[in-house]
Amino acid sequence: MNPCDLPPCPPCPPPPPYPVCPQTCPPGPPPPPSRSKPTMRGLHWSQTKRKILQAIIVSVAAGACVYVFLGSRRRETYRDFYSKGEFDEWAHEMAIKGLFQGVPASSLKE
Repeated sequence: MNPCDLPPCPPCPPPPPYPVCPQTCPPGPPPPPSRSKPTMRGLHWSQTKRKILQAIIVSVAAGACVYVFLGSRRRETYRDFYSKGEFDEWAHEMAIKGLFQGVPASSLKE
């Protein structure tokens, strides 16, 4: 069979007025890639910015956790201790027992 006897391809453009031989259809465009190609220009800087942002977010979250779970409880405990403490009485008792080196026990009134 002669290639000139074949009918033209349907998606091909119409043949010129005096064709010598019908053209074969060009291949279609290639399918798009499944993933986009990485941008190599500035890749290190963009990754560095992303890691710095992640580190800042994690450190703020850790600081908030420490503040809420440790700092608030500790602050409340100290507040209760100092509001209920009887420091003058405790100091007088320790001075009478002789635990303060700067205060002689003989000078204290009982």
